[in-house]
Amino acid sequence: MKVLGVLGSPHKTGGSAQLLLAALKGAEREGAKTELVSVYDGEVKPCIGCIHDEEPQCKFPCIFEDYGKIILEKIYEADGIIFSTPIYWFAPSGQLKNLIDRMTSLENMVAYGEPSYLEGKVVGAISVGADEGGAWVGGYIITTMTSMGAIVPPWGIAYSHKAEKAIYDNKALMDAINIGILTARMIARLKGIPADLTFVYDIDLLETIRKEVILKLGLITPGREDYGKRIVKKSGI
Repeated sequence: MKVLGVLGSPHKTGGSAQLLLAALKGAEREGAKTELVSVYDGEVKPCIGCIHDEEPQCKFPCIFEDYGKIILEKIYEADGIIFSTPIYWFAPSGQLKNLIDRMTSLENMVAYGEPSYLEGKVVGAISVGADEGGAWVGGYIITTMTSMGAIVPPWGIAYSHKAEKAIYDNKALMDAINIGILTARMIARLKGIPADLTFVYDIDLLETIRKEVILKLGLITPGREDYGKRIVKKSGI
């Protein structure tokens, strides 16, 4: 099974990246192959609404030749997708919103006599910010994805208000890890493999993954044992 992490933040080591990487590490422990892509690594042109043309041209692959098209192809190939974004005024980042709008090309295959290309894919959502709005952002992403045919696993939303220190938000971190675990287990279920879909609370797993994420993102110097002192080199969400 393949789980794709889509980062909607320009900050590669910020809170959104921290929790997304934790989620992917959770999925890996369930046997998933994972990949992380950032919408800020290239141009993602905004949708121009060709679904409403007299002769709709909205279908997969999308008409634009840009980085957004590459991400859409990765979404098409994935069994599960986990989105992680900063909270920008009760909404995902503009760049991620562009991608979500462009995902209409996958969903609109129903207009061509095929199922939505998102149908049956398992989707989770993570949002991070310093202010309120986390539940709104996660709810927006999940509502949109289910409207496109995707499946949300139990406990499929996580959010933190601790911005660049999200990795130290124990509740959000455990929730993010569970998004990864339960996304992978839901994929297994859909493939006919028995899998438990209850929430996993494991403080040892949380601490292990937290340390892995901190070292992976270079938030402290490898080899130091003071990662619990909340040392963060770069700001951002």
